[in-house]
Amino acid sequence: MTYSRFLAIPVALALASCASTTSRSAPDARNMVQQQVEKLLDAYAANNPAGVLALLDQHGFVMYGSDVAEVVHTPAQLRQLMTDDFALWKTARFGALANVDIRVEGDAASAFFDVPFSAGGRSPVTVRFGTTWRYDAGHWVLMQSSNTVPTTGSSAHDLINRHS
Repeated sequence: MTYSRFLAIPVALALASCASTTSRSAPDARNMVQQQVEKLLDAYAANNPAGVLALLDQHGFVMYGSDVAEVVHTPAQLRQLMTDDFALWKTARFGALANVDIRVEGDAASAFFDVPFSAGGRSPVTVRFGTTWRYDAGHWVLMQSSNTVPTTGSSAHDLINRHS
């Protein structure tokens, strides 16, 4: 009995040591997720479907575009979406991320942010993204993405005060 108690302490310390070497600190994980977000935007802006696909969860993903018909679940659908986007725009560019909120809980993370986006040489518009990520084999992979173009001056507060 005494021997097993004596052995339990080194075993517990060894397990704790292993756990601490494989775990990620929250700030490091948030930085890793933000880097993946930036890689995703860069790959999309470069019209690089293979680069985008490399960042997606191979166990399943969904990407919601700005049109209700744009719901992407497969690599073929992603390639078609990008083909259509770039046939229309020819070029795309993202600016610096703003209003970034990245939350990490274990092997799951969310990243919400606004980013200026311009297509076809037009003036930039703000696009708001909501994304979820999963830590898999040493990398964060995208499981879900949704985006919208938020309005300006159309909040309930603005609309109420405009008619007052």
